[in-house]
Amino acid sequence: MPDNKTLNLGCGKDIREGYTNVDITNYSGVDMVIDLGQTPWPWPDNSIDGIRAAHLIEHFPEQKWFINECLRVLKKGGYLELYLPHSSSISSVGCLGHYRTFSYNTMNAYLGEDFYMFGKAKFKTIKQELRWWYDSFDTQEELSGWMIPFIKSANYILTRLAKLSPRICENLWCYWIGGFREVVWVGEKL
Repeated sequence: MPDNKTLNLGCGKDIREGYTNVDITNYSGVDMVIDLGQTPWPWPDNSIDGIRAAHLIEHFPEQKWFINECLRVLKKGGYLELYLPHSSSISSVGCLGHYRTFSYNTMNAYLGEDFYMFGKAKFKTIKQELRWWYDSFDTQEELSGWMIPFIKSANYILTRLAKLSPRICENLWCYWIGGFREVVWVGEKL
C-alpha cells in the first residue's frame, strides 16, 4: 500500500501527483484498486491528511456512511475536498448511478454547522463554490478539442458570476442559462 497520506478517492482516469489514487477499476496510474462500498476502508483511524473525492459520493446510496468513513480515517485538521453534482445539471439528474444531487450549501449545512444528521459540526468549511463546468474538463475524453477553449471561457465567466451570489444563481440563473454542473466544498476536520 502506498504510504502517501492524501487520497484521491474514486479517481477514475483523473490521476493526481502527490496523492494515493484509488479506484474500483484498475486504470493506468491507479495506486490502489479498492471497492469503497466495502467497510471498513483499509486505512487506520486518524491516519489520513486529506481526501479528494470528485463526483464519487453521489454514487453511494447512503452518503452519511461515506462521510462517517471519511471522518474515521481523517486526522484532526485533515481536509475533505468534495466535488459534487449540482441539482440543476441535467447530466447529474440523468445519471442512473446517482443516488442524489447537491445544492451549493448542502455540505456546509450538514457538516460545517450543527445540524441534526451529524449533531455537532464535524468540519470547518474552508471553501464553497458553484461551478458551471467540472474541475477536470475532460477526464472521460468525450469532448472535441475545439470545444475545450469555449467551455473553459464560459466556465470562467459563469463561475465568477455565480460567486457574486451562489444562492441567487441557484434559484434564478440556473433556469435561464442552464444548469451548473458542480459544487465544490472543502472542509477541515474539527
